[in-house]
Amino acid sequence: MGSSSNLRRANSMNEFLQIMERFLSKESMENCYSFKPSSTDVIITTFPKSGTTWMQQIAHCLRSYGDMTFDEISIAVPWLEVAFDMGLDLEDEQYFSPRLFKSHLTAEEVPMGAKYIVIFRDPGDVLLSYYNFMEDWFFESGSISLEDFADAAFFETEGFENYWHHFRTWWHRKDDPDVLSFCYENMKLDVDDVIRKVARFLDIELSQALFDITKEYSSHSFMKMHEHQFDEHRTQQALNKKCGLPEGGHGSKVRSRPDNFSPLKLNNKLKEQLTAYWEVEISKKLGLKSYSEFKKSMI
Repeated sequence: MGSSSNLRRANSMNEFLQIMERFLSKESMENCYSFKPSSTDVIITTFPKSGTTWMQQIAHCLRSYGDMTFDEISIAVPWLEVAFDMGLDLEDEQYFSPRLFKSHLTAEEVPMGAKYIVIFRDPGDVLLSYYNFMEDWFFESGSISLEDFADAAFFETEGFENYWHHFRTWWHRKDDPDVLSFCYENMKLDVDDVIRKVARFLDIELSQALFDITKEYSSHSFMKMHEHQFDEHRTQQALNKKCGLPEGGHGSKVRSRPDNFSPLKLNNKLKEQLTAYWEVEISKKLGLKSYSEFKKSMI
């Protein structure tokens, strides 16, 4: 992609979209789509910023009795869409059973034949988390407004996964026997229940000792303490230069907040846009009045 002096983060929405176009290579996506999972494989299929890493750690702890020898979670639980570009063979056996993978694909696109764990999350919270995650990795801090990012990522969805379509495809499959579904917000309210359900779904006998270690090792405090194992450094090593990005960059998926932290918030215009899109994309097509109503139905 050129010398290191030519590598830089985006400073405009147009530059950002050009970088996004290079992130998922044709070869890596072809490799993903041709993958034939076994019936015991489990694919964690969330929309970005909806609890993927948290679920990767819960499931990996359960199958490995708390193994923490991995360099980064995306090596222990490969991401289908970028595995090829990261030098990972999806057909390889994994150190622990069942094999685990992650994906952000819709129910229509994801390789069939496995078992699936799906997590839904409030669209406004996904938007904020997505923006924070991309800032200082894909684009320079402050160079793209939340409003412009939202137009591309959530409303026009140019060069992005489509939250609304992803939601609809997995909503139709959420009660299938090969699918285990959660709402992110409900998970936070009852982690014990989540661990038990995931263990049953993975066909893992859950002793009290395994339950305790999984709860501890998947806690925010533990994952923050081991943050380097839950960032994107291996993905960045494989893809940054190809995308025209400099080395490193913010990629933490385990947030900590200093005492003076002032969270980014949705303004009234964005709230109205999200409500309007929910009405058109979800309410009229699925009959769900609001995400809040859907979340309650998933308890």
